[in-house]
Amino acid sequence: MAKGTVLVIDDDPAIVDFLEIALEDEGYRVLVAVDGEALQVAHDLRPNLILLDIMMPDMDGVEVSRRLRADPATTAIPIVVMSAQDRLRATAALMPIDDRLPKPFALDRLFSTVDRWISP
Repeated sequence: MAKGTVLVIDDDPAIVDFLEIALEDEGYRVLVAVDGEALQVAHDLRPNLILLDIMMPDMDGVEVSRRLRADPATTAIPIVVMSAQDRLRATAALMPIDDRLPKPFALDRLFSTVDRWISP
């Protein structure tokens, strides 16, 4: 049985593959989506946690986070934004998020962040 479900919203295939492998190896179920499609995935499947990139081609993380918070079905799902440290400082304050994960990140930082937001 999975420890919980994590929705990864990122358009970088290398980051997505890394997160998917690492989190599945730790016992999490991982869903993957990009841009606006993530809104429907989150609404329908209600993950325990969302890992959200800021920079995406069609709908950026700021808009995705705002729409997730506006939807009663997804408003309570914790959102952890992922991006380079300088972008986090500049943008994360504009986003309705719960936590930040600066890229690049070490596995122990990833796991401690995910574990903190997904209760056993």
